[in-house]
Amino acid sequence: VILMPATHCSVLPASRNRMSAGSAPCSTKVKRVFITGGTHGNEACGVVLAKHFIKTPQLFAGFSFEVSVLLTNVASIASNSRYVDEDMNRCFLQKDLSDPTRTSTLEARRAKELNDVLGPKGSADAADLIIDLHNTTADTGVALMMPPGDELSHAIASHLISLDPSVRVCNWNANQNDWPMLPSVGKHGMTFEVGAVPWGVMDGAVYQKTRRLVLASLQYVEAHNAALARQPPGPWLPTSVQVHAFVRAVDYPRDADGEIAGMIHPDFQGKDFEPLQRGDAAFLSVDGQTAIPFTPKPPPEEEAEAEQLYPFFINEAAYVEKKTAFMLARRFDRPVQAAQL
Repeated sequence: VILMPATHCSVLPASRNRMSAGSAPCSTKVKRVFITGGTHGNEACGVVLAKHFIKTPQLFAGFSFEVSVLLTNVASIASNSRYVDEDMNRCFLQKDLSDPTRTSTLEARRAKELNDVLGPKGSADAADLIIDLHNTTADTGVALMMPPGDELSHAIASHLISLDPSVRVCNWNANQNDWPMLPSVGKHGMTFEVGAVPWGVMDGAVYQKTRRLVLASLQYVEAHNAALARQPPGPWLPTSVQVHAFVRAVDYPRDADGEIAGMIHPDFQGKDFEPLQRGDAAFLSVDGQTAIPFTPKPPPEEEAEAEQLYPFFINEAAYVEKKTAFMLARRFDRPVQAAQL
């Protein structure tokens, strides 16, 4: 474990009722924040930024909370690979962390070690906020992935959007009560997904933007703590953030043998978070000529896909093995009560 201590709200259950979340500000004073990099060892911007933060503790001086920086999947960082045995960002379900027999892979064992440092998950001792740094080969820009009921993370996102309107917010699957991603170990948490960046390389513009927004996130947390310390607490600014709520993953076209029979269509490539209509060319057949249109799922799923859908993680290289060509989301405005800076 590489751990750097710097100077010295619980997440609401998921709900499909969009207006039920965001009715009140997060009331938890933040005491411990973790910034993590290298959960996927070949996502170089996050790895290098975490190493930079470890070497520059003065960046976190003067905050009312402790900031710690941690390199997570150190073995995959060393090999410049996404993982060694399995995707570690799918190893943090509570049932897996609590299962003493789930130790057959390097990542499963490492997840338990990290849970001891960052958590334990679901406990009063868990980190107040985890920011996990990632890159994606998809053209997402800055996409913040978080639980649907996480008031603090959505408030942080609202601040970041005020600084950079290109920032997107994506909610993890609202039909689940637990998630396997590393940030879910904390009381609050988010994944900084930034792209498009190829595996194993740095992108200067992406790095600069990520660094600036992570530091801005910490400045918001400081304002949050200051607002809670006032009597009465506040002031809080009623606002909203545009959210992309996960609907489903879409696989590539496949032939009778299960082999991939089509690729992302050139007109669709790079169109993350742009509206996708029924009949739009989503794939190109391996003959290089035939466009394969997007078709919403038939009943009983049809009702869920009746409204406008927005694709993201289009052609993410790491998701080929997960049989995912892109993901679909619905978009709505979520109310947020944010501290004023």
